[in-house]
Amino acid sequence: MKPVVKISNLKKKFRNKEILNDVNLMIYESQSLAIIGESGSGKSVLTKCISGLLDFDFGNIRYKDIYSLKNSNEKVKNQHISKFGILFQNAALFDSMNIYQNITFGNKKANILKILDAVGLNKDCLDTYPANISAGMQKRVGLARAIVTDPEILILDEPTTGLDPIMSIQINKLLKKLVAKQKLTTITITHDMSSVYEYADKVAFICDGNINWYGDIQDLKKTTNIKLKNFINGKIED
Repeated sequence: MKPVVKISNLKKKFRNKEILNDVNLMIYESQSLAIIGESGSGKSVLTKCISGLLDFDFGNIRYKDIYSLKNSNEKVKNQHISKFGILFQNAALFDSMNIYQNITFGNKKANILKILDAVGLNKDCLDTYPANISAGMQKRVGLARAIVTDPEILILDEPTTGLDPIMSIQINKLLKKLVAKQKLTTITITHDMSSVYEYADKVAFICDGNINWYGDIQDLKKTTNIKLKNFINGKIED
């Protein structure tokens, strides 16, 4: 299977603080990659670089061996960004817009009924505002907005954060069903290991700005990597 995105020797600094240090990673088409790691380890920065929303300092990101983001012009960068749909942490909905406006956000060609069905929402909610719906519904609306443009790659930033255990299970099952049905390539940033085990195919563990472990989901529980085991089990190193 060929990678849809290939990250090579990626580095990113903010002022004098190095966030990403020589990151190498493959993202494969129609597979679900979970990126895990402690807060501040560089997960969100990495996905912003991958999607083209953030420039990187060194290294390269290639898309299907068609083009490279390194030294790319604005046209290429904008075309690259358009390939991604993003479910932001806490959904990031616009309070002043109703659900219909939040989902379509200027995309008048959207098949709204098809999108609602994909994320398990009823059309009766379209005139409602974000403040009047539950956190679980907000996540579904955010997901609907992320897939409305029919993206090739879906980025999910902490999709179950702020949800109770039952709602988290529902969202995880929804994502698993959506990924399988639409054959989406997904990148999920998460601390929720139940989400990882539910629908990830591959897992990348970031530690100190680098990929400390990468492998298939079935190998995760068998790892002998101490830092990864401590993270999975919620243990602090001595």
